[in-house]
Amino acid sequence: MTETTGRVTAAGSMTVPVRGDGTGDTASPMVGHPAAHGMAHADHDTAPVSRARTVGRFLAHLAEMVVVMVLGMLALAPAWDLAGAVLGVEVALARPDVGAVVMVLDMVAAMTVWMRVRRHGWAAIWEMNAAMAAPFAVLLALFWAGVVTAGDLMLWGHVLMVPAMAGAMLLRPAEYTQHVHGFDLAWLRGRWPVLLGLALLALTIAGGVGGLPPWLILGVALVYPVVGLVRRSIRGRSMVLLQAAGLAVFAVVALLATAFAGQDTGAYVVAAGLVGHAVWDAFHHRAGAVVWRWYAETCVVYDLLLAAAVVAVTFAP
Repeated sequence: MTETTGRVTAAGSMTVPVRGDGTGDTASPMVGHPAAHGMAHADHDTAPVSRARTVGRFLAHLAEMVVVMVLGMLALAPAWDLAGAVLGVEVALARPDVGAVVMVLDMVAAMTVWMRVRRHGWAAIWEMNAAMAAPFAVLLALFWAGVVTAGDLMLWGHVLMVPAMAGAMLLRPAEYTQHVHGFDLAWLRGRWPVLLGLALLALTIAGGVGGLPPWLILGVALVYPVVGLVRRSIRGRSMVLLQAAGLAVFAVVALLATAFAGQDTGAYVVAAGLVGHAVWDAFHHRAGAVVWRWYAETCVVYDLLLAAAVVAVTFAP
């Protein structure tokens, strides 16, 4: 039988088999073979090509994130305009410092979703978000101190954000130059509870958030023990004590909100209770305990954004 395969020697020359009788075929080198010549010179080009490819991937990834950042601002700006009109806080949103915070939130939201879809780890996502917010955090402090103008705040906030993002990427060079990310569309499809939370928030805002009942905090807190009893998911003495303690804390918050009802203080207490309940939701979502995970995720979105709406309406002139 005639052999049909060959091999490359350590020196880079190609060897091809010599036809034999099957008892001891031998191979002869083909030093001058074109394929062997190309293989011999491949190592000389590997290093510079690899470096160029690495830099190219890094810059391409940075450009991708800048595009996502801009698209996030453009996509979410109409939602802020609509919310401002419904809540009556257009004047507050028009302030340069508030506008800067809103833009950062838009960019962070878009970047978080995109990086997660692109299979980045959460540590890298939080680092990137911090890098995006850091220039504006510094400039906002200078703006409030009267050192920089509103124009400087917006201009330099965006200019400095790009090198800050590049710096975050340099913390994990392999994350942005070597890892093949792909797209995790399954994770994106699984975020329907976020959309549910936004829909419930829109309905609540349409009804007005200026006079939310103080007992709202106790009402949302009661869901956990009730669902836990129905599902029989409160197991063990420690979990029973934890649920009882949580219910007691939120009951106290509801009493405080009732005591200050009709005052700005009461509204802030309601907002604080909603934030606390969002933390409660996040704990149960991570632990997969008591309630359904989709419910906890929905509640985190609803609680946090409703708390922000309550603060905005109360703080606005």
